[in-house]
Amino acid sequence: MGVRAQKKKAGSDYSRLLEKLQDIRTLPMVAMKVNELINDPNSSGADIADVLKKDQVLTAKILRLVNSSYYAIPGGVADVQRALAFLGFNTLAQLVLSLSVFNFFAPVEGENFSIMEFWRHALATAVCSEILARRLKLAKPEEAFTCGLLHDVGKLVLNEIDPDRLVEIVRESSSRKCSFIEIEREWDMPTHSFMGEAVATKWGLPQIIRQAIRYHHHDVSNMSTILPSSKSMIQIVRLANAICIHANVGHSGDFSNGEITAEMLKPLGLTAEDVPAVVEKLQVEMEKAGAFLNAYR
Repeated sequence: MGVRAQKKKAGSDYSRLLEKLQDIRTLPMVAMKVNELINDPNSSGADIADVLKKDQVLTAKILRLVNSSYYAIPGGVADVQRALAFLGFNTLAQLVLSLSVFNFFAPVEGENFSIMEFWRHALATAVCSEILARRLKLAKPEEAFTCGLLHDVGKLVLNEIDPDRLVEIVRESSSRKCSFIEIEREWDMPTHSFMGEAVATKWGLPQIIRQAIRYHHHDVSNMSTILPSSKSMIQIVRLANAICIHANVGHSGDFSNGEITAEMLKPLGLTAEDVPAVVEKLQVEMEKAGAFLNAYR
């Protein structure tokens, strides 16, 4: 195929994938309602409990998560109201939203790609993001957990609209030992970060989550289009993703070595000497987080 034909095909594929994005369904009603509550400053824990009453399966999964050793609630909890008393509105709402998003997508399984390893990477990035957010004293570290958990949701979007393309990218990334997004850019296609943000916008997810999804492969330090209040969160997720890839915690179809650069560390006031302690804490926290993997099946 000549260069002109290749460019024409790339442009055609790009347009086709963008068209298919429009066909992604809306989130289930419970998730949409919880998302509204997160964005409503007047909402309360009672509102969350009322919404969850409409989905007993989701409620059971949420209770399984909050009763895991990750949260270590004394004596455990048997109902949403008690969970709220220990975790608070924002943490529980973020859990419901995250679990709803992951349960929305069909399972993925193929050559060099395991859905359980994908979940493990997503969860590790979430846990690492929260560790970093607490270390940097962000106001809502539980928000960092959600941003980290959903950062690669665009790969699941790609599997929905073009599963063969996902397989091809993973195979190429594996063959060349490079990153997933490097192949996407070379093939001149919408990246998983772009597609993830597009669907998150369609679903009306909070802006901070949308931006973390969109820019988790970017240095946003000098990007004037991003609010300063959002930059720390994006930089945290970017670093957490790299740390988890470098430490081989889970696998999301990215076969790079997860290079951790000074450019990632400096905006967060960290150095290379700080990374081993973060990795050690990540490994401890991941030992407690096994229940999450079961809930996402």
